[in-house]
Amino acid sequence: MSTLKEQFEKRDADKPLAKWVYGDRVSGRVGGIPVIGSVIREDYNESGIVLCHLDLPINVNGEYVHVVKVPAKGMKRLKVIE
Repeated sequence: MSTLKEQFEKRDADKPLAKWVYGDRVSGRVGGIPVIGSVIREDYNESGIVLCHLDLPINVNGEYVHVVKVPAKGMKRLKVIE
């Protein structure tokens, strides 16, 4: 009988390894606006897109949004200061 770890590894064998993990603190640009937030997930269909929850909302077409798709190409991981 296999363990849960082995079952999950077998299930996810064909998926690419994630560069961005849930909760990673990142900075990037959305339409020229600099943003800082936390990673929710990577998009498996479009590997260059990451879904992020922003610290401060931005105005998109007259509506304030907290969750946006950020291009992974221009994102930077924020350093943890201890």
